[in-house]
Amino acid sequence: MNRAVLWLLRCLQKAAENVWPSLKRAASGIGRLLVRVCILPLYKFFIIIRLRYSRLAIPAHGSFVYVASHRYLFHAIVAGMTVITIGLNLLGHTAKAQDIGQNSLLYAMVAGEDNRSTEESVNPDTLAHDTRHTAESSLVAIPDIDFMYDDVDEPPLTTVYAPGTLVANYAAHTPDEPAGPSSERTKTETYVVQHGDTLGVIAQRFGVNIGTILWANNRSETQYIRPGDTLRIPPVSGVLITTKKGDTLLSLANKYGSTVGEIIRANRLPQDETLPVGIEIVLPGGKPPVTPPSLASRMPPSYAKEPSATAPNPSIAKPPDDTSSNLPSGKLLWPTSGRVITQYYGWQHTGLDIDGHYDSPIYASHDGVITTAGWNKGGYGLQVVVTGGGVMTRYAHASKLFVNAGETVKKGQVLAMVGTTGRSTGTHLHYEVYINGKRVNPLAYVR
Repeated sequence: MNRAVLWLLRCLQKAAENVWPSLKRAASGIGRLLVRVCILPLYKFFIIIRLRYSRLAIPAHGSFVYVASHRYLFHAIVAGMTVITIGLNLLGHTAKAQDIGQNSLLYAMVAGEDNRSTEESVNPDTLAHDTRHTAESSLVAIPDIDFMYDDVDEPPLTTVYAPGTLVANYAAHTPDEPAGPSSERTKTETYVVQHGDTLGVIAQRFGVNIGTILWANNRSETQYIRPGDTLRIPPVSGVLITTKKGDTLLSLANKYGSTVGEIIRANRLPQDETLPVGIEIVLPGGKPPVTPPSLASRMPPSYAKEPSATAPNPSIAKPPDDTSSNLPSGKLLWPTSGRVITQYYGWQHTGLDIDGHYDSPIYASHDGVITTAGWNKGGYGLQVVVTGGGVMTRYAHASKLFVNAGETVKKGQVLAMVGTTGRSTGTHLHYEVYINGKRVNPLAYVR
């Protein structure tokens, strides 16, 4: 066995000695060829490029150094900028205060220039749909939020035409209903929910309030609406009913809070004929006489009349004050026991809406004096306003008040109970914060 192995090794050695010189000669030839054909030409090209670059770069570098180090370069730059500035001022148009807005349509209307016209084009492909509140799969009617309201302490301005000027006068402004469509509707319409719709958007589009749509479709404010859902929209805000045997115009008006004249006008009914049975009519301004059980503790009995300053359950006693001592410096106390925010501060909403129930207390966020405690006709309902230390806070939609105007309160003291008075869709606290007279986002200041 060992002899066979040795013999095999000797054979391999002799074969290698015979083959290796041939392989060596072949490799040497290939290497010389590569050097002549590839490496030497590339090296020559690189050397030529380097020499030419040096010939060009050295003079350019010297010229740049010469210019950059010239003693008058800075003076030349300053002189050039001065000349450019003077030229722009000479060519610029002088703007005078009396010229501002002279090219606008408003100026033309006030100044009596009736012959001015304008042309506007709209590309439908570039219009953005209203998708601010909801995702593509579902649209939700947000519960326990505010209707749009105006503070009667700050009435809006209306303009009066006068030749050559604008005159601003105070005018009463109590829009209980949102702006309606351009033409008056006389019949109940069926609307298919589209992507981007919310109940508020639909209500404003048809000129009715949110409650009218909810009542007409047997929905609550916590239910979802989705694209493709069908909603019935009455022609005016109110209650949609089907007449039954024994119903009269007067009985329906008394039962639902409407008037006979408004019912006749809205439904085009003859005044000298008995009310037919089985027809569908709308009762303008009416409300359901019985709140559905699922909303009994959430929907207000009315937001058009001033209630007394007591909660629906008069037996609710004043809860204990909040004595939290671990509040960070410079922070306001959270104003109620609930922590769920149903509507945030924004351009069209002046504060926070915090969910709660009739047994939820409202705390003073800071020390101060009660400047307002009572009913507000602008939509806040029963409210309390506390002022102190450059901070003013408002607590709205309360159901019961425990303080009076002029009293001094401490941080954490119970001011009222959560409710749904004023323009509101459910029991919650509307909370506003003002710093040095400027309204701010409450979330930036509360703990």
